[in-house]
Amino acid sequence: MVNLYKIHLLSALMAFKRGISRDIHNILGSWDASLATPLGWFHVTCDAAGRVIRLDLSNEGLVGTIAPQLAELDELQFLEVNGNFLVGHIPPVLGNVLNLVSLDLSHNFLSGPIPLGFENFIRGKLKFLRLEVNSLTGPISWNLGFVPLYML
Repeated sequence: MVNLYKIHLLSALMAFKRGISRDIHNILGSWDASLATPLGWFHVTCDAAGRVIRLDLSNEGLVGTIAPQLAELDELQFLEVNGNFLVGHIPPVLGNVLNLVSLDLSHNFLSGPIPLGFENFIRGKLKFLRLEVNSLTGPISWNLGFVPLYML
């Protein structure tokens, strides 16, 4: 019997891969949807139950967008995609990943406002939020001030 959670997990990761239009170093080359789990995929860390808890794709020269499907990785604790060439808006649904401890989107080419969905981090575990060196506009929600962050 196929584990539906693992299919869902693979689908979210493959949506991210599809959003990348250029992978200079072919770091996503190991991301093979025909495998049963992402164990062994480069830059993906899973816990003992096979749930994705970390994506570390920092400084890899990735060009593309951030897929909103990453929010379906509900056990994700670390999302590190800083230092790439990511464009577009930050998906508001990332604010629903309440297990995130660190979210680093800095040093990209992201635009638009900081999503209102980030207010959900008040209920979560977020400690590090890095958004600097992008083209973000608009106010920062006062509710983010209640998140005990170490860096903004």
